[in-house]
Amino acid sequence: MAKDNRLYTLVKTTSKFPKSIRSTLWSKAFGRVVPMVGTANIRYLEVDKDHVTVRIENQRNMQNHIKGVHAAAMALLAETATGFLTGLHIPDDRILLIKSLHVDYLKVAQGGLTATASLSADQKKFIAEHDKGELLIPVTVI
Repeated sequence: MAKDNRLYTLVKTTSKFPKSIRSTLWSKAFGRVVPMVGTANIRYLEVDKDHVTVRIENQRNMQNHIKGVHAAAMALLAETATGFLTGLHIPDDRILLIKSLHVDYLKVAQGGLTATASLSADQKKFIAEHDKGELLIPVTVI
């Protein structure tokens, strides 16, 4: 079994705190690693080794010209969920990089958005056994 990395150790350590405090701690921790994420007020609703659910509100600094959540903010939300989830599994001596992002925008966003990313057992095994590789990580934004 793979050794827990620093990010997962942080998640485990903070799991005893109330949800609102955990979300703030996770946001600050991830925002230190990825500064842009720290500016978007993304809330972490659920975090475990199988899935991560994050939320962004329809706030002015994330809006497009029609007052909906900007397409780039939607992509940031999806990428944050997949990045945080994958980061829970990457050993501390490796670096996680996104190579591509495919987004299908189905309708104008009204209100806040929630993204949930998940990893299968096979994907987690692949991460543990390979130093490099590519994975397609599903994420749903609603």
